[in-house]
Amino acid sequence: MNESLLQILLKAKELNKWVSTEHLIKYKIREVSLMELEDEGLILVAKGPGCSPLVKLTLKGYHYFSK
Repeated sequence: MNESLLQILLKAKELNKWVSTEHLIKYKIREVSLMELEDEGLILVAKGPGCSPLVKLTLKGYHYFSK
């Protein structure tokens, strides 16, 4: 996973915020398989108010990626 993308998701988890995937396109979010990460329990994916989904690290994902 892109280091910048990872830092954004870690900071959002610390602030208890969701991140829109439309803001993460420049960090190559499309190359990351959101479904696989969700199946592994590392992220949550929710439908946002617009067309783009929202993502947030789970506690398991936060501990996994913050190492």
